[in-house]
This record gives sequence, C-alpha cells and structure tokens, in this order.
Amino acid sequence: MATDNGIELPDGFSSASEYAAEVKRVYSPYAFLAQMHIVDFLVRPHWELLDVEWRDYFMSFEFDMSKLIPLATHGQTDEACPHSLREFVGKMFSLQFPRQRIGDQGTSEERELVLKYFVDGMSEKKREEVVDLAALVGHVARDTGSDLVVDVGAGQGYLSRVVAYGRADAPRVLAVDFAEGQKRGAEVHQRRTLKRLKGKRAVAEGYQGPRDLESRLVHRVLRVDLESAGELATAAREEAGSGRWMLCGLHACGDLSSSVLKAFVESDAAAVVVVPCCYNHITEGPGAGFPVSSELRGVQFGINALKTACQATVRW
Repeated sequence: MATDNGIELPDGFSSASEYAAEVKRVYSPYAFLAQMHIVDFLVRPHWELLDVEWRDYFMSFEFDMSKLIPLATHGQTDEACPHSLREFVGKMFSLQFPRQRIGDQGTSEERELVLKYFVDGMSEKKREEVVDLAALVGHVARDTGSDLVVDVGAGQGYLSRVVAYGRADAPRVLAVDFAEGQKRGAEVHQRRTLKRLKGKRAVAEGYQGPRDLESRLVHRVLRVDLESAGELATAAREEAGSGRWMLCGLHACGDLSSSVLKAFVESDAAAVVVVPCCYNHITEGPGAGFPVSSELRGVQFGINALKTACQATVRW
C-alpha cells in the first residue's frame, strides 16, 4: 500500500508509523536471535533459549541444513516444521517491503544506448544497478519537479552520468564525494563520456540527451556524515537556486545512508532515493546512525545482526 509520501508499505499497513510500531513489537521478543553469533553456540547456552518445538525440529531426521536456504530466502517450510516456527517465519516475511519495480524504466532502445555509452569500467552487476536506479531517480525527479539531483557518495560518477545525460528531460546533477581522488577520476570519465555523446555516431544511433551537456553535471568534494548533513543541504540549495532538488545515493555505506536521510528530513529536499550497503558499519545508539527515526527508539540490532543483513542467503 502506498502512503501519502510515496512509501510502498507491505499489505495491511496504512502509515509508516504503524509499520514501524509493528516491526518493533515483533522484533523485540526475538532480538536475542539476531544478536547471537553461530560460534557462541559452542560456549554459551544459546540452544536452551530456543523454543522447545524448534529445537526438536532442528534435531529431527526431517530437518537438514540445506532447508535453511529456502526458509531464509523465500520463507519455505516443510510439513514437519512446527506451527510456531512456521508462524514466526511467515510474520517476518509479511514485514518485507514490496520489491516490484516502479517508475518508467525506459524503452529497450533507450536502455541499449545507456549500456553503450555510460557503462565503461562497470561490472555486470554494477551496470544493472546503475541503469535501474538511474531510471527510478529520473522518474522521482520528474514526479516531484526536481531540477537538481544530489548524488551523495558519487565515487567515480557512474550513476551521476546516467542520471544527468541519459534522457532529454534529465535533471542536472551535483555529484558529491569526500575524496578528491574520486572527484578527479569522475571528471576524467565525464570528459570521455561527453566526447562520445557529442560525436556523430551517438547522434546517428539515436542518442537524444539534454542540449546543455556541459552544465548538466557538477562534481564537488564534501564530507557527508551525521554532523555535516546541514552542509550538504546548504550546498544543494546553492546549486539548485530557486528550483526544487532531491537526494540520491547508491551503495551509501553504513552511516552515510543515515546521513542522507537526516539531510532529507532537515532540509527542503523534495525526495530521497537511497540504496544502503555495509549495514555492519552502521553505528547504533543515541545520536548514532541507527535509529534515525524516533519510531524505533530503543531498538538495537547489534553487530551480528547487521553483518547477517549484508549476506545474500542464496549464496550460503
């Protein structure tokens, strides 16, 4: 269900506050599970903390370790799984955010042009992430009337270039990174990209980007953390002038995602699109990276849970 601020919530929730309250209620009794480390089972009485039905099932002939992968990945359980465990797994999966694509992903021809002119130096995984996120950022920018997109933690500027040059109606981009070396590398890539886009071949193959290519993308060195979120908003407002602006970030590591969200909340930014990563680098506690929201005050995951969140269960 979509809320008034555009957040797509799982079925059954009408507001982010309602959802956060349910997450807190469900998580609290099982927090000890998330905070366990597998090796600690050898030296601490963790096993006795589990529900008796769960222990009996895990020790039975009907269970083997390979069943953990479909259970953790898709919530699949077998007939021998006790009702209490099946109910727990079902509840966890019911709290997942919807994962369907939203926004205009562009035509296949537009996507091919992006892949041809903007993906130098990217792995296949990175290409898919950049192309898809750029489409979403562009959709949100158009939907909110944002003339400027501020790409935080822009690195080599892969996402920034696709957002700025990928479509004729693309927004301008302010690419922000704390490292001067990243900024210089991004500007080298930018010059190469502009040279290709201005060439006859690009025009012949149907490229139709913004007319003022030179001014579409600006790079800036700026350290962004929880204490300097206000500086990020100031820099964005200066670049946007009287226009509207939004924030985005791809692989915003650890507390950088929290800093982006804080900048959004404390500024006049029209929207935010952020893909976090490296959850194990998130700090916890008052004034830290988590929780940013007062709705989750008192919730603490711990380093073991945060490390687990970084894993893809299908690769176990």
